[in-house]
Amino acid sequence: MRCPTGVKTILVVDDDDSTLEFLAQLLELEGYAVLTASNGQEALERAAGIVPGLIITDQMMPIMTGAELFRALKRIPRLRQVPVILITSTPPAPARDLHWADLIRKPSDFDALLRAVDRVFREAVDQFALASS
Repeated sequence: MRCPTGVKTILVVDDDDSTLEFLAQLLELEGYAVLTASNGQEALERAAGIVPGLIITDQMMPIMTGAELFRALKRIPRLRQVPVILITSTPPAPARDLHWADLIRKPSDFDALLRAVDRVFREAVDQFALASS
């Protein structure tokens, strides 16, 4: 199932319940529809049901790290184009196959996160307009 037209849906992935709840509330106040998952495997299952417009994930999680989630998403044709923002307290190791839409350091600068989310959705609209013309 695709996201409803005009609704910007974000999947937030974090194993810390308070962070997950806070980010979901912050994004909902900004007008986004928010799905949540507490680990990468759960995120893959949620994204298979409703393809989000953006995924925001923590790096350090049990079961599947943010980097492992990113790689798994890129192997699924209907999810490989979904942009991913990484939120992390530790700098990720450089990897040529990890092209994050943005990287936000913890403790999070929430204004920077909201700017990154807005930019990702603006770029998606621009790409859609170019592809349609």
